Amino acid sequence: MFLVHLRSALGFISGVGVGDANDIICLEGERQALLEFKKGFIDDNGMLSSWGSEDENKNCCNWKGVNCRQTSHVLELHLGAYQNNRVQRLQGMITPSLLALTHLTLLDLSGNNFNQSHIPEFIGSLINLKYLDLSYADFGGPIPLQLGNLLHLQNLNLEGNNLTIIENLKWLSRLSLIKDLDLSFTNLSVANDWLEVVSGLPHLTTLTLWYCNLPPMSLSSLPPFNYSKSFTSLESLYLGGNQFDTIPKSFGNICTFRELDLSSNNLNGQLFELINNLSAGCARDSLEVLDLSWNQITGSLHNLAIFPSLKEINLHHNNINGTVPKTIRNLFNLEVLSFSSNFLHGVISEVHFSNLSKLRYLHLSNNSFTFEFSFNWVPPFQLEAIFLGSCMLGPRFPNWIQTQRNISNLDISYAKISDTIPMWFVDLAPTLRVIDFCSNHIDGWLPDLSTKCLYLEKINLSANLLEGPLPLLPTNLSILNLSENRFSGSISSICKINGGLLKHLDLSNNLLSGQLPNCFMHWPSLVILNLAGNNFYGEVPSSLGLLSQLKTLSLSNNSFSGNLPLSLKNCSLLTFINFENNRFFGKVPTWIGEDLPQLIILILRSNKFYGSIPLNLCWLKYLRILDLSINDISGSIPQCIDNFTAMAQKGNSSTDIISSDYSYSSGENFIIGEAYVDSARIVWKGREDMYSKSLGLVKIINLSSNKLTGKLPSQILSLLQLVGLDVSKNNLIGEIPQMIGRLKNLETLNLSSNQFSGEIPSSMSELTFLNHLDLSDNHLSGKIPSSTQLQSLDASCFAGNPGLCGPPLSQKCWSGEQTPNQSEASEEYGDEFWKWFYATTGFGFVVGFLGVCGSLLLKDSW
Repeated sequence: MFLVHLRSALGFISGVGVGDANDIICLEGERQALLEFKKGFIDDNGMLSSWGSEDENKNCCNWKGVNCRQTSHVLELHLGAYQNNRVQRLQGMITPSLLALTHLTLLDLSGNNFNQSHIPEFIGSLINLKYLDLSYADFGGPIPLQLGNLLHLQNLNLEGNNLTIIENLKWLSRLSLIKDLDLSFTNLSVANDWLEVVSGLPHLTTLTLWYCNLPPMSLSSLPPFNYSKSFTSLESLYLGGNQFDTIPKSFGNICTFRELDLSSNNLNGQLFELINNLSAGCARDSLEVLDLSWNQITGSLHNLAIFPSLKEINLHHNNINGTVPKTIRNLFNLEVLSFSSNFLHGVISEVHFSNLSKLRYLHLSNNSFTFEFSFNWVPPFQLEAIFLGSCMLGPRFPNWIQTQRNISNLDISYAKISDTIPMWFVDLAPTLRVIDFCSNHIDGWLPDLSTKCLYLEKINLSANLLEGPLPLLPTNLSILNLSENRFSGSISSICKINGGLLKHLDLSNNLLSGQLPNCFMHWPSLVILNLAGNNFYGEVPSSLGLLSQLKTLSLSNNSFSGNLPLSLKNCSLLTFINFENNRFFGKVPTWIGEDLPQLIILILRSNKFYGSIPLNLCWLKYLRILDLSINDISGSIPQCIDNFTAMAQKGNSSTDIISSDYSYSSGENFIIGEAYVDSARIVWKGREDMYSKSLGLVKIINLSSNKLTGKLPSQILSLLQLVGLDVSKNNLIGEIPQMIGRLKNLETLNLSSNQFSGEIPSSMSELTFLNHLDLSDNHLSGKIPSSTQLQSLDASCFAGNPGLCGPPLSQKCWSGEQTPNQSEASEEYGDEFWKWFYATTGFGFVVGFLGVCGSLLLKDSW
């Protein structure tokens, strides 16, 4: 909705130039002023290309964006960046030559780039201005007080900049003719006088103050106003994105009120009380739009039919519970009904909609509704958008949907539908742009959508039971998600999606097979590519490297082979790579570290990579997961490992979710933002689990099951936020770093099946979060450090180290210097010695005795 508003702001006035301007010659002084004005801009898109000194361009009234309106004076400058469905952005500064246009009544510079410069004070000297639009033009700093000199101003739009006010808004009080005022995204946190000022503007019709940091009590703490006398013309009040916690009861006395937007504030308490504040006065009869979405409103749904003129009611994303009263049917003028993402429940029947013939948008997703309609029910309305995700619509496919001939967006995801897609579906309205049937039990084959659903932009049929080959699909798709189904065969048919608009392609976890077609050049805007969990084989085509916008690439769990294509180095925006469980071979490419600076996740697990770990990987300062396990990698672990600064620094909640954001156009007036949350199976805590939203919290290095040699570098101790380290099943030697206890966030540590020696560092007792430790099968010796954490582990964690002693092992340590093995060895040695001593002594006695006796017997005298 923000982008919709942006588009309307940028294109507020689309008509430029005049019809019979050839008969009008502009004044030379004004022409020269415009040429000087042009010098302040960088015009890469040629917006001002018609502004010239040549004879054919001498008449400035014919220049693009200039309007003289049957006079020789320049009256209007339409230089907004968005015009005629094109974006032509100027960059630069506004020069004072503009002051020569003394008759200027309209100045539109919206959407251009002024690089955080201040709004020039001299604009306040253009005293004949009636319309000033500087929205989304990248201005910064304070709003100049001189704008208060524009006494004829009727429309002022400063939305979408980085503006502040110095002290208050008193300069606004001089603009007595103002009708439309938009200061959205301006920091008004110190403007305690805002309500007093705007209520004194007698002609004010529309006031928009979205996301202005208005304080929570500003509506209720100010002295009471007689709103019915102050706001004599106010029709639309947009105050979304602030900190308001209540609706003043006096608002109900504004008899001209038609629209009230208090979305994304801190409204709380019972819905009944908030509604009462509006319904107590004459606003009850005039109110047409009420938006209280994205708040913390509680209680049950009020009888909204007390507002007889209501056209739009938006209560989505609150904490409202209970059922929907049947009195909703008495809102005869209702066009938009949005209760999504609350705690509502109960049955929705035909009775609720019996009188809603004007309804166009129905949003009831993410509640616990059960829909009970007769199979042949024909609704009284024609909907343009249906959002019923997580509502109980099944088990049959809703038959009433086929009656909707204007539908653009259709979301019936998580709706417990166990049925095939009906034949009539492909004959739905040609206006259909978005379908989302994910997470149902829809089976059968997907019909051919390429001929009758030409304008489809998003298809999400993931997590169903669909099977068979991929059908032909519309050429202009932006999003295609067919993951977690049973599709089989080749994917060559997707090459028909060649409109250049595809941004999201997810065919993961199917039964698809064959080699990848070399048609990635058709998708220059692709951001998401997920082909994991299929039966693809062969080499990855080099055209994959043409995807310069790619952020997520997952080819895991297939049978791909060969080297990674060098062309992938061109995908410099990649943040997520998962090539796990394939047959890729060769050395780990150095270009991964050199050319993919944004990389956050790198998983090359279970392939056939060999050679050493390239030092260039240390350049990946945003890396959070590095998994090179189960390969044939040799050499030592790079000492530059401490350059993984994302593993050293504590993150924040805004970066915990690893996602790839993008947007796409849905219909003529909508730009939809999407965020694809990356997911991966991570080996951690001794098991393999799928992580998605928590993936960004997992900071892991896994180098296990390779042929690494040398010592574990002490630089790893700099990675203070590391939660998992696995270097097991290698040939590492030396001692465990003495200060291993610095890694206080470690939850899993696996050093097993190496040749580590020496004692276990005493600092390991400081790893209080450690719940999975494996030091088995090394050459460690000495006493296991004492700590609740270490002694609670199973003895198998230390097995295969004959020199270790102490709990949880059964071998006891001597109080002296000797280890139990040394003492046992001494005892064994002692026992053996005495056995040997007695045996040899006895043997010697016998031999000696026999020798003596023999010698005696040999003497003749004996």
